[in-house]
Amino acid sequence: MPYSSKMSKKEDSSGLNYDEVLDYIGQFGPFQRRIFFWLWLVSAAGGVAVMVFAFTGLEPNYRCRVPECEGINASYYGPPSCDISNPDCDSSPRLPAWYGVGTISQNDRCRRRVPVPGLGKEEACSESGTQLDSSEEECGYDELVFDRTVMTHTLIEEYQLLCGRSGLRTIYNSIYMLGLLFGSYIFGWISDSYGRMKALMLSVLAVALSGFLGAFCYGPMGLHAYAFLRFITGMGGIGCFMVCFVLAVEHVGYKYTMLIGIAIEIPFAIGEMILGLEAYFIRDWKTLQMVAYLPVLALLGLYFVVPESVRWLIGAGRLEEAKEIIREAARANGREVPEHLLKAADLYSANEDANKTKEASSKRATILDLFRPRKMALRTVNMCFQWFSATMCYYGLSFASTSLSGDAFSNFMLSVFIEIPGCIFCILVMDCWGRRPILTFCQIFSGVACIFCGLLQGTDDPSLQFLQVSLSLIGKFGASASFFVVYLYTAELFPTSIRNQAVGACSLVARFGGISALLLDLLKVYWLPAPVFIMGLVATLAGSLAVFFPETLGNKLPESMEEALRIGDGGGRSLCSCTCVSVGEMFHEDVKTVPTEMEEVNEKTCLTDEKS
Repeated sequence: MPYSSKMSKKEDSSGLNYDEVLDYIGQFGPFQRRIFFWLWLVSAAGGVAVMVFAFTGLEPNYRCRVPECEGINASYYGPPSCDISNPDCDSSPRLPAWYGVGTISQNDRCRRRVPVPGLGKEEACSESGTQLDSSEEECGYDELVFDRTVMTHTLIEEYQLLCGRSGLRTIYNSIYMLGLLFGSYIFGWISDSYGRMKALMLSVLAVALSGFLGAFCYGPMGLHAYAFLRFITGMGGIGCFMVCFVLAVEHVGYKYTMLIGIAIEIPFAIGEMILGLEAYFIRDWKTLQMVAYLPVLALLGLYFVVPESVRWLIGAGRLEEAKEIIREAARANGREVPEHLLKAADLYSANEDANKTKEASSKRATILDLFRPRKMALRTVNMCFQWFSATMCYYGLSFASTSLSGDAFSNFMLSVFIEIPGCIFCILVMDCWGRRPILTFCQIFSGVACIFCGLLQGTDDPSLQFLQVSLSLIGKFGASASFFVVYLYTAELFPTSIRNQAVGACSLVARFGGISALLLDLLKVYWLPAPVFIMGLVATLAGSLAVFFPETLGNKLPESMEEALRIGDGGGRSLCSCTCVSVGEMFHEDVKTVPTEMEEVNEKTCLTDEKS
């Protein structure tokens, strides 16, 4: 998406328009479908990479061991309650009921109440709390007892991010988001300068090697080494998804860009589900880290089966390579090669002065143009906030799913699975209902669900726990759908001259939304519902502001600032307008035929006359 304006400009300067070629060879034939299938694997790998920390960095429940009542190998919940006189009962001391395992607050996990000195074990560990002294004491790391029901060992224990250092978990998790921020620009530059496939292979290497090596960070500097590798993993993760997204979109015709651009998100969710299954069977963080990342190296083999983007090759002036791929695509799709277009590109010579004028005009457009005039500035700020909100809710709810009431694995699997219905929802209604009403509805829908989900945090009522999980899924559905919409909506609202800058600026702000979602976790020690509740307020506000956007459905992409500012001036569609588009219309493809030899000669003659 960020490369659309650059490619259109370069294609014009080469004389070969790939969209016109696709009208002859097929916009989404077997050739494109094969590429799309292979790129699904890359998208799925991105889903695995982004969510590993939800399990390897899971903060387990923990408390202080009660030495008067428990042995060194005590479990978090203590031995089962039974009559000690019964020979079948565990004779080890029981954790007293007054300890309140299920009600330990975030601030009291490293403190314990002290029994009155001189009491025997039976008295100190009685069910009554009357034998307690009023004083409390802190316990050391070696005296903590962990809940092993989800993970047997996590990096939180490995690097002792517990008690007073528990806030560091959120900070180190946020480093991944910083990696996304830098990676989107670094790999975007590599992709533009050296080709999509080279950028994709570098991304695969970065995410696979850094993720795998993260399991071998030992010693005093282990945590810092892990943080650095996690930063690299973030860079590689966004590189994998971003480049495969661009490749998928650039290989198909304009009629399928919306469909493919959203459908490429489905394997991302499938990758997250695969991670959930791996975590269910592998409960040790080091082993899970290795199993999750090492297989990603197999994607290097795609270099030999996925061709370079024809649009990029045309823009880079490598026409012979582009023609070879076009001929291969025509053969795979069972169509004739439009040789008249390929030969015309060889004869075409653009006016140098006109090209220089275009280049100068393009260079004059800067990021400051996003904030002038005032109408464009309001649109830019509003869209940046939409990206911020969608990213905050998406990542916040994803990482919070493992800490909700109920089974952590079931909650995680449901949380990532709900992204697929969100994707399908957008595909079905995007061209019927419009961009603005969908974005408004999904943001508010997600926000209200998050607010009530947050207020139910910490409940012990099974029916309310079920409601909490359901509300979390509703919020994730809305956040995922909003995430899909803003990509397309941003490209359609801003003119060609600043479209790259608009997507880049919004993407930058979105990364801060992801970082904020993780940092909000620090507020749990003050008020447990705070993180999800605040996310809900932000999403609700974003949905309310989305109504001020003009509707872009049915409008061509604006080429100039004047065209962009005129969008919606004619009244446009209301929030409730709906235009039905049949499935047949969505996939119907009008295929042009290769012209006869006489038509080809006439076209060359017209082209030569135009140059004169």
